[in-house]
Amino acid sequence: MSFSVQPLCDALGVKIEDFDFSAQWADDERRELQDLWLQHGLLLVRGRNANPENQIRFSKLFGELEAHPLKTIRSGDYPELMELNSEDSRTNPVSVWDGEEWVGRLPWHKDLVYTAKPNRGAILRAVRLPAEDGQTGYADQAKAYEALSDAMKAKIEGLKVIYRFEVNLNKMPFLDTSTYVAGPGAPQKPSDVGFPDFPDSRYPLVLEHPETGQKILNVCPMFVERIDGVSKTESDALLTELVAHVTRPEFAYLHPWQEGDMILWDNWRYMHSAPGVKPGAKRLIHRTTILGDSVLGEPMPLNTETRAS
Repeated sequence: MSFSVQPLCDALGVKIEDFDFSAQWADDERRELQDLWLQHGLLLVRGRNANPENQIRFSKLFGELEAHPLKTIRSGDYPELMELNSEDSRTNPVSVWDGEEWVGRLPWHKDLVYTAKPNRGAILRAVRLPAEDGQTGYADQAKAYEALSDAMKAKIEGLKVIYRFEVNLNKMPFLDTSTYVAGPGAPQKPSDVGFPDFPDSRYPLVLEHPETGQKILNVCPMFVERIDGVSKTESDALLTELVAHVTRPEFAYLHPWQEGDMILWDNWRYMHSAPGVKPGAKRLIHRTTILGDSVLGEPMPLNTETRAS
């Protein structure tokens, strides 16, 4: 191999160094990269010639790309690239957490988990970084499942979980917003940021990865709504316990970015989060998204009365 591979941290992911993003990769290198992704679910790739064209080329090694539905955050030159720009107040309103102002903070979630067909994965590339803050968190739900007690595994086997799309964090029942204050311009409903009202989606609470067969604890603090078919009291108690479990530090990695870094993650297996930056900080990340090619959940009828409450 023309690149080196070593552990990313004690428990999660791998780090690939000395990588040439402009190279014509041999078949064995392509297979090695794809196998590493399937095995670990999280790859940090560092090397040379990291630019928009090569990010797109590299991303296509792992599947078909999907453009973001909001044209306002696509790159003008490269439609496959989504621009995460801390200076764009339309998509990064200021909010307050623990008494401090932050831009671009997002708690733990998985992309499109509120639909039946979540993204397969995504790649972030650090283009411009602030002097401090701006990390990205990743949390492995497969390891979270493995660490459950046998009694809990038996208890949750066969249960279904409901996800609901919201943009108002205060409407997410299992997200801790006790120190959160929405800033001016924070969206209150999906149409405020150009999204439709997606119907709720129902998933197995224990999700089997379509490609690896791994069992995944399919619970995220953002968007999770309830356990299907049980009382609210039972659902609330179980989800509170599982959210506390899946967000334990030993299942997570917080990445301190270096310019040019690319991180690829498996969105079927990993949650991610963004602790944010301080107002005025300059942070630009380019993202490519790998299309989800499997239906993992089922859409439910849109209940407009429930959604309006």
